[in-house]
Amino acid sequence: MKRIFSIITAALIIMTLLCSCGKKEDDAGIYIPPIRTDGKVNYETVHATIGTLKEEISIEGQFTTPYRTDLMFTLTGGTIESINVHIDQDVTAGEVIATLSSDEIEEKLTVQEIKLNSAKSTYDALAASHASSEDLEFAQIAVDLEQLEYDRLTDMKENLTLKAPFDGRIVSIEDYYVGSYIDRNVPFCTISDSSRYCLTATDYNNVLKNVSFGTKVDIKQGTLAETTGKVVDTIVSEITIRDADNHRQTVPVNSYVIECDDDDAQFLDLGGIEVIFTTVRRDDAVIVPYQAVFEATDDVTNLTGTYVNILLGGIKVQTPVTVGIVTGTGEDVRAEITSGLDGTETLILR
Repeated sequence: MKRIFSIITAALIIMTLLCSCGKKEDDAGIYIPPIRTDGKVNYETVHATIGTLKEEISIEGQFTTPYRTDLMFTLTGGTIESINVHIDQDVTAGEVIATLSSDEIEEKLTVQEIKLNSAKSTYDALAASHASSEDLEFAQIAVDLEQLEYDRLTDMKENLTLKAPFDGRIVSIEDYYVGSYIDRNVPFCTISDSSRYCLTATDYNNVLKNVSFGTKVDIKQGTLAETTGKVVDTIVSEITIRDADNHRQTVPVNSYVIECDDDDAQFLDLGGIEVIFTTVRRDDAVIVPYQAVFEATDDVTNLTGTYVNILLGGIKVQTPVTVGIVTGTGEDVRAEITSGLDGTETLILR
């Protein structure tokens, strides 16, 4: 009886220990690997391809009058007598923009007219008295010189009036007022040429490089219109911006005048026009989805590099690659592989 009790007690102890062990393993969370029935791992894959890859920059285009001219008094400076325009005013060719005071020129013209008439009278008197040909020649030279000076002063008087050279719009006026003095060849205002209305793409961020005459572009306005075109002119202007310290600075800006290849393309002047510049083009490039490319550290060299995983005989192989240009947006981002692949590989995405 004592022996049976000992056996029962021992059995209870063993069961208690087994129960305790099972609870501890449940608390730790035992990992049970999945059973693969086919012996294979299913990967999400994609094939590398060979094709053309372009790096593109889109600039907003708009129909505008990009050609502008500074207007100035070219023959003489003077005191401003009248200002007849304001900013954003449309003007027609020949319309008076501003005038200078003519008092000083009028005085000089009066004096010069007297000199000219005197020289003519001298010549006429010599001719009437049958003077020598030599005396007449010198008298004629004197007349010609006085006439040249009179004509010069007349031109100066005419140029005291600043006129619009063509139909346009006043886009800016310098800080002058009636009664202030302006030197010659100093801009008074800027006028845009209304007759030269064209599609223009302005690169305010200076992201485009090496754009020249004839550079090809793609042009589209949503689903309304789509065509190609080329750059036919580059207009350099300046804008004023504020830097990180809120200081004003002037920076150059390029505006590209675009000519459409298709004259029948109907673009609406309501914005939303994309002018797409191809900055880099690669033909016969090895192309892969950019999501297949990743960075990793080599266990041997301890160096970080760029890799893709390729599927080779059902086995995942990490392969080093060199990436060229990357283009696209959202999920459609593609990368050029310049070394490491030949375009026939199957790549593992996940």
